[in-house]
Amino acid sequence: MGMNKRAKVLFLLLFFLGLCFIMIAYVSLIWHPALPFESKSKREVTELLGENTGTIVKLTTEENVDWYGYGPQANEASAADAMKRAVTEKGWTFIQQEGAGYFFERGKEKMIITSQMWTGNYVLFRIPAGVLEP
Repeated sequence: MGMNKRAKVLFLLLFFLGLCFIMIAYVSLIWHPALPFESKSKREVTELLGENTGTIVKLTTEENVDWYGYGPQANEASAADAMKRAVTEKGWTFIQQEGAGYFFERGKEKMIITSQMWTGNYVLFRIPAGVLEP
């Protein structure tokens, strides 16, 4: 009889630990979902953005795309304003926004920059490589 009770306690303990593990994994996904690029870690990105509050910061370049970020505690309007300022300083004219897409022109060139929220605290921008380079 004693062994049966011990087996039940062990089962419940393992079940509880399993649930805790699943909850921790789920919460970590909520707070730090995957990045849309692989060359920087979540920690590197949050540190870079945390050190540069209020400006857009280049995070990485992958596949002919520059990734910039804005935050923490970013709202999409302030992030978009910072991005549009940086792009218009390079001679581009903002035309319109459609959803997460921002349309720019420079002479006959056209460009679309897209944005996405990351973790609810940061805004990431996908900008063609070199647009904001000196």
